[in-house]
Amino acid sequence: MTGESHLHAAQLWIALPEAHRRTDPRFDHYPTLPQWQEGDVVLTLLTGEFAGQRAPTLAFTPLVGLDLAATSGGSLQLPLREDFEYGLLPLEGELVIEGERFATNELAYLGRGRSQVALELPAGGRAILVGGEPLGEEILIWWNFVGHSKTEIIEAQRDWEAGSERFGSIPQFDGKRLEPPPLPWRE
Repeated sequence: MTGESHLHAAQLWIALPEAHRRTDPRFDHYPTLPQWQEGDVVLTLLTGEFAGQRAPTLAFTPLVGLDLAATSGGSLQLPLREDFEYGLLPLEGELVIEGERFATNELAYLGRGRSQVALELPAGGRAILVGGEPLGEEILIWWNFVGHSKTEIIEAQRDWEAGSERFGSIPQFDGKRLEPPPLPWRE
């Protein structure tokens, strides 16, 4: 990446169900993920199972994360599980989903009950399909915090702002710590 000045990435956050939410923090590295090609689109399975492939990544619930990269543009039909809830996020280029256009970084919520979805990606286009069984539990996301209640989010934000060891530290980092925006509700 010599000479590059921009990084465009997607970070997937997976909410853990109540039974596993106190799992110890961890970092796992998976250098090899299942990858295959359909027409002009390269598919990489990031997590879960899809089209007969299974990713080695640790998961606590049935889910899927699939990277789609079109070399010269292409159309494809993706099979979906009707019991999963899905979303598609275009990362590069405009994505057309069953005739409807979605701009880069505009999440397309597909919902549940679908057995397939038709996509068109432009040359150089990239998107991520995410999906899984709904947890059936309240999950809240605010900034970099995920919790099962507003109280948990408030506590996490206070701990972050106080520099709590809950979030650890990176000794080699000498930059300014990120600051979250004000909470969107009253405490």
